[in-house]
Amino acid sequence: MADISQNGFALRIRRLLPTGWFLPPPATGTAEQAPVLNALLQGFGSVFAWIWGLLAGTADQTRLATMSGAFLDMFAADFFGTMLTRNPGESDDAFRTRIEEALFPSLGTRPDVVNTIADEVGQAGRVIEPRNATDCKGLGSLSAPATGGGYGYGVAALRYGSRAAPFQLFAQLPTGDTNPPATQTLDRIADVMPAGTIAWVQDVENPD
Repeated sequence: MADISQNGFALRIRRLLPTGWFLPPPATGTAEQAPVLNALLQGFGSVFAWIWGLLAGTADQTRLATMSGAFLDMFAADFFGTMLTRNPGESDDAFRTRIEEALFPSLGTRPDVVNTIADEVGQAGRVIEPRNATDCKGLGSLSAPATGGGYGYGVAALRYGSRAAPFQLFAQLPTGDTNPPATQTLDRIADVMPAGTIAWVQDVENPD
């Protein structure tokens, strides 16, 4: 196999020089007799080795699945301009995942909101739709305590539903604090919500 290192390219150039003009390359274990020539050729060898490495990696840079480094940033810039850029310290794999999600987005469904929250916060949050009985449960009573799943006043998991509040949801983000939600999180939730709908979002210590 050809030596494609810096020294390998320097030796190949040296062998092309006219015989007798310069001293031959040193044998293994012997000292270099033409250090100035060798230094000059090593400079050329460094450039050729870098070019060879760039060419060898060109094939990988033609597909999103195998792109890396600056080529991944250029791909994102070609498709999304300044709307999708690499975060500080973000790895190629993490950035590639965000690009793929932006290229082939799943939008407009409840699972999309749930997945976005989990992606932003790192764990599942709680989504409550006022018109969804599964989210809001139902009220029990002394005569029929199991009605509505056995929930009643004062039960932490109970939420009051309403048929008068369509196309809205409440989202609790388990961030461990009660600060206002991050702007990036709100923007990402808005991006996957259907047109004409509203999401009321809050950070909570623990979703109940």
